[in-house]
Amino acid sequence: MGVLYWDTFAGISGDMALGSLIALGADPEIIVSQLHSIGLTEFVLDVRSRQVHGIQATDIDVVIPEKNQDNAHPHKHHNRHLPDIQKMILSGTLSERSQKNALLVFNVLAEAEAHVHGMTLDQVHFHEVGAVDSLVDIVGTCIALDQLDIDSIQVSTLPWSSGFVHCAHGLLPLPAPATLMLLQGYKFRESGVTGELITPTGAALIRALAQQSAFPEMTLLKVGYGSGKNDYGIPSLLRGVLGEI
Repeated sequence: MGVLYWDTFAGISGDMALGSLIALGADPEIIVSQLHSIGLTEFVLDVRSRQVHGIQATDIDVVIPEKNQDNAHPHKHHNRHLPDIQKMILSGTLSERSQKNALLVFNVLAEAEAHVHGMTLDQVHFHEVGAVDSLVDIVGTCIALDQLDIDSIQVSTLPWSSGFVHCAHGLLPLPAPATLMLLQGYKFRESGVTGELITPTGAALIRALAQQSAFPEMTLLKVGYGSGKNDYGIPSLLRGVLGEI
């Protein structure tokens, strides 16, 4: 059985999750091709290696070429609702497992947003998550998990951080309310970091797809690092450990 252990010493975001899986061997060309099949065609996936505190990691960026900026602009203003995203996911050539996982992630995210902001599921505008880059991160991660034939995801104790973040609703305390809604029942430890370590997208991936545990007994096959974009003084990395039980 293929097992992925996400070591979240510096938190988790969508781009860190996808980067860690590409570092473990998922093929970005296949990921992009399958994302195109669901109607996400206005982006370029920029995948590069970079060193973070001396550790080689995979960094991903979702780039929207200038000619597509006008088309992408409405998505940045969160015009996508849950039914729109569900139709997209079911419209392409994704495997049944990829579809199921992507739908799960968006469903738990919508439920958290609805609860935090006092809306129904159909009223939820996906804010940052409706943007092209977050769709790529979530659906791309589910495609990559299927490629690597991962049956089970385990996640470490999560880092608690403080501070505030600017988002579509204004200034919100960290961890963001939707993040905490998603991670009820999970264990945290104080990190001492001021800044966002766990994004709502990262939290939704954990809630929908992972269980929290100590490092499982397994044969270690490969280790890969996904790079984050912030520097809070600790290595901004998500460590993915691929193993077999």
